Amino acid sequence: MGRIEKLVLSVFLVTVSAGSLGAEPYFDGQRAMQHIAAQLAHGPREPSNLEAKQKTLRYIQQTVKTHADQIAVQTFEAHSLKGTNIWATFVHKNTKANAGRIMLGAHWDTRPRSDQEESLIKQKMPTPGANDGASGVAVLLELARIFAISPPPVTVDLVFFDLEDMGNINHLPFSIGAREFVARNPFYRPSAGVILDMVCDKNLSIPRELYSKTQAEKLLDRIWGIAKAQNSTVFKDRDGSYIQDDHIPFLDAGIPVVDLIHYPFPDYWHTSEDTLDKCSSQSLQQVGNVISSLVYGIP
Repeated sequence: MGRIEKLVLSVFLVTVSAGSLGAEPYFDGQRAMQHIAAQLAHGPREPSNLEAKQKTLRYIQQTVKTHADQIAVQTFEAHSLKGTNIWATFVHKNTKANAGRIMLGAHWDTRPRSDQEESLIKQKMPTPGANDGASGVAVLLELARIFAISPPPVTVDLVFFDLEDMGNINHLPFSIGAREFVARNPFYRPSAGVILDMVCDKNLSIPRELYSKTQAEKLLDRIWGIAKAQNSTVFKDRDGSYIQDDHIPFLDAGIPVVDLIHYPFPDYWHTSEDTLDKCSSQSLQQVGNVISSLVYGIP
């Protein structure tokens, strides 16, 4: 290969890695993995671990504020618990275009009990939450980076929900933070939304969650169409189950929001084994690519 050919090839590879052959920049699964590791380094993000929660809050805020146009921190009290939702917005500059608004959400808290453990001692331990919590947050943080590089053709909100994973503990419900978010922001009505939960497993399997299918089928079909076009192996063209997650409060309010979640749940779900070694940058990559294409309107 001659010098000119090498130069051309080098430029081509740089162009591909930057994502400029498509309409959106390149989602980096390795960067997303680093965001998971950073969250785990703070410890379990459950209500009694205030130091870990504050460090994680700062990490999310500091990461998104360098990219987003607006950021709001909304504290709340519900069921005798204090929580914090973080809301970052990438504003579509041509407001007259009526381009729509998309919400992308994930919960950043972790479960205070590993109740799926066989050992009674381990059941009292908090869940590390690499997959269940940190993975969805990691995808949103990496999306924030690429949205800053190439502003999307729609307004995009990244919402990080607290207190999702308290369900069935002391008779508490799931999705406390998401329900408070919907109730406290009655003006907020995006045209579509996606919840990302447990999306990093090495054998990731995301079927069509059934609440999403029955109440937001058009959006669900759109996502699966993108996944098929990308030859994604983690999106399974089969029905899953009805799952209580952060999309439910939005569906109850008439907002089409789908839930992307691993199912059947992995064997380390709600155990002390939900750790970084269970995660895959390739799985994160596939999920990030599909959501990126959804936002940028690429078939």
